Amino acid sequence: MPRPLPAQPTARGAVPVDAWARYRDNLARHLIGIARDLQIRLMNHLVGDRGHRDLRPSFGLPISLIARAPRPLSELARNLSISPQAASQLVMLAERAGYLARRESPGDRRARVAALTSAGEHLVRDAVAYLRELEAEQAERVDPVDYRRFVAALTTLSEANGGGAKPAGRGKSIGVLPIVAAEIEKQLMHATSAHGHAGLKLSHSPILTLIGPSGVRLHQLAELHRVSRQAISATAQDLEALGYLRREPDPRDRRGVIVRLTPRGTRLIEDSVSALDALDRRFEQQLAPGEFAVLERVARKLYAALELETDILSNAFPLASADAAATTAVALAASPAPDLVRLAARLRDRLGSHDAAQLAAHLTSTH
Repeated sequence: MPRPLPAQPTARGAVPVDAWARYRDNLARHLIGIARDLQIRLMNHLVGDRGHRDLRPSFGLPISLIARAPRPLSELARNLSISPQAASQLVMLAERAGYLARRESPGDRRARVAALTSAGEHLVRDAVAYLRELEAEQAERVDPVDYRRFVAALTTLSEANGGGAKPAGRGKSIGVLPIVAAEIEKQLMHATSAHGHAGLKLSHSPILTLIGPSGVRLHQLAELHRVSRQAISATAQDLEALGYLRREPDPRDRRGVIVRLTPRGTRLIEDSVSALDALDRRFEQQLAPGEFAVLERVARKLYAALELETDILSNAFPLASADAAATTAVALAASPAPDLVRLAARLRDRLGSHDAAQLAAHLTSTH
């Protein structure tokens, strides 16, 4: 577990520097980012290369969960942390696309379960084959032994946290990562709700996980998540209505919008940091001794190698308030140029989280 950073001075109303550092560099963030990249690449392959038409990104998790064995909609809703009505709607869309069908439960004729069709089974076979390719590619980026331990740890976490069966046709597989990432988002959402942040939804995470001390451009979020500007703007409007964000015109683009945190939003970031610490402790307890450190190390290396958020992190936006020096320093530290992102990743790998944090604190204090 990384030791806490030394407390740093902050501008009035700003998130403390150590909280921002933890929020921007943590296991949950890395796993969610790698899972998002995996899902986007898998979707592009299955639709563009393998011809699986009418496939939606939202089908990924339910099909992964159903692939091993048919599931009642109530169980699927619990696994996905959505309402039974939303689960029914999702299955209905997958039925129309030809991948799922509702059938009589083998154990109870009065109950119905969602099961794969022949087209769904074909889809799963193609997905498993491509996941093998992705695993080989990812293993080349890190130590192969560590990578096998990384995948094994993800499988353990999936089973320990209600993710259910491993992907069909395989033993330990990187295919469990989206299931683990979804469970992480669900647990963090529940934890922040316990701190009084009611009304938050999993659909808000594309903005909340990427916003920095100087805000974020909505069009960049839309490009990163492969969604429309209208969709990401609707999410931002939800968060604005809840009091977490404010929207401002982008000074570099008249049509663009930057969203920034409100004071309520900064409290959410600080509360999220305590939730991240609790999540790490839980995962460490669920894994064999030493495996959590491997999970952290490999996730950080893969996240850095994929350069998932370089474009967003490399933008420094003008601040709305003139609370000046301390907040500007935070913004620059959290929004380095791409070369600095890569250098920082290498330094973290060589020094470890604690010593890298100490170096950052020293550089800040001597600037």
